Amino acid sequence: MIKFSLNKNIRRNYQPKSLDIGRWLRRSLIHRYKNVYIDFSIVDSVTSKKLNYQYRHKNNPTNIISLEYDSTRDNFAMLMGELILCDEVIVNEAKSQNKSIIDHYAHMIVHGMLHLQGLDHITPEESKHMEMLEIQILSKFDIRDPYIINSNDSDHS
Repeated sequence: MIKFSLNKNIRRNYQPKSLDIGRWLRRSLIHRYKNVYIDFSIVDSVTSKKLNYQYRHKNNPTNIISLEYDSTRDNFAMLMGELILCDEVIVNEAKSQNKSIIDHYAHMIVHGMLHLQGLDHITPEESKHMEMLEIQILSKFDIRDPYIINSNDSDHS
């Protein structure tokens, strides 16, 4: 069973709809889980900055914060977590990287979903593996390789 919620403290017409998020979520599952429960939130930069400081000790807004519940994943084969997306950062990155906003939202959600499943990009090997998976998943939606534009502009977590 896959369930998710979508909460927005900032609403814009260009933001992804629940249907989009559900499709991206399903394609991002690289492991089998008995149940999947994900809370998605789209927030403003003030909220993102506060949460980024609270969880990562960084005093700036960021494109996405992934809060994984790894003990549930590892002990019960259940994927549970939260993805908190900052609208302003995503829009600014999309514009500076010459991408569509919706494609960048898709990338951030795929990226966050991989984090929730235990992947990371701390070492060069991890980064390469994670980027390869992101490119493969996004290509299924006809979204071009997000790292071709400018991989130095994003601060993903």
